[in-house]
Amino acid sequence: MADSILHLHQQAIQAALTAQWEEALTLNQSIIKADPTSVDALNRLARAYFELGNLKDSKKYYENSLKVDPYNQIAAKFLKRIESCSKRGANGEKQRSSANGFQFSLDSFIEEPGKTKVVPLIKVAEPQRLSVLSPGEVVKLVARNRGVVITDMENHYLGALPDDIGHRLLRLLRGGNKYQVLIKNVKINGLAVLIRETFRSARFKNQPSFLDNLGGIMAYSSDHIVVPDDNDEGSSDTDETEEVV
Repeated sequence: MADSILHLHQQAIQAALTAQWEEALTLNQSIIKADPTSVDALNRLARAYFELGNLKDSKKYYENSLKVDPYNQIAAKFLKRIESCSKRGANGEKQRSSANGFQFSLDSFIEEPGKTKVVPLIKVAEPQRLSVLSPGEVVKLVARNRGVVITDMENHYLGALPDDIGHRLLRLLRGGNKYQVLIKNVKINGLAVLIRETFRSARFKNQPSFLDNLGGIMAYSSDHIVVPDDNDEGSSDTDETEEVV
């Protein structure tokens, strides 16, 4: 029996990651029949209802999930999203809510040469963590000694930037640049984010954040970026991590 339930959980996670919401609905209903207090299954069932447009049942199961686990942040943030959707109504507004309640514009996904980049993450979190993410959800850049990682708004690890991009952004961030990060897409054992430059330090006035999407318009080298060395005053790596967004 335990093996059967575990298999259903694995199937339900895969269905969520591949956006097979009808299948996810059926699988999680089966799990809940066997284990009505499974917070993970309640969250996934509520998410399936949400994606299928049934906000009433989505709210019901997220509330049930909170009754089982009052500290369940996934349910709490989706209830805020449902409330926001209910207030707006289905009127095709350009402004949408991400899963954590942040209002973002669909224009946020428009890519601009040198200022935005879609980045597939490496060393991603477990599928269980990925399965509750949504495209458009706002996440955070967190600087570490040797690179940059991505976390959700509750500081749960999601993945890391590839070394070349991470090292470059780490230096730009320490030099004063600021960035917004949104979930671009979620796959089984895979996650991609869209990173957008929102503020460019005066010292980098003519220097793009990303080099490989300029289409030949500009050809800056990282050697041209003048930023404090890691050993310079004000850019010490003595702290293990530093949240930068």
